[in-house]
Amino acid sequence: MHRALLELLAQKPFDTITGAQIAEQAGIGYATFFRHYADVRALLADTVAALTDDLARTMMPALLSSDSKGAATALVEAVAARRPVFHSLLAGGGGALRAELARQVIERVAILPDLSPSWLPRRLAMRVGVTSTIEVLDWWLREEPERDPAEVAALLDRLVIGRLAEAAAE
Repeated sequence: MHRALLELLAQKPFDTITGAQIAEQAGIGYATFFRHYADVRALLADTVAALTDDLARTMMPALLSSDSKGAATALVEAVAARRPVFHSLLAGGGGALRAELARQVIERVAILPDLSPSWLPRRLAMRVGVTSTIEVLDWWLREEPERDPAEVAALLDRLVIGRLAEAAAE
């Protein structure tokens, strides 16, 4: 069902996708969808949670060792490896979906170790980091998809991850 949702997001806005469409795309019965999820938003939340957990596992070793460049590289490489998935979520879903995505990622990241500086409220650091990262990735996937992932990682590190790491070191 995750795959079906992402395939549909590549074709149409999130708010127009129904449980019936997801069931048809996934090749399952309509009732099966509702046995697992109350609605399409619940499936989206589960899809985002799975992707976020995977990205966090990919980045966390570098973040914990204060390697912002390594964290940015790990994130961009993970996104590049699943470019169609992230393109569907970021570029194909529209502004409302991106806002929902950011909200859910922030909620998922909240369980990770606090790496923000003492002067910066943790929730603000998460909001700035997550929304800025989403903006960089969206720009890359939509506007400059041919740009080398290493360049995107360097930009992400200089604009977002490295800046937050520098603030934490102050």
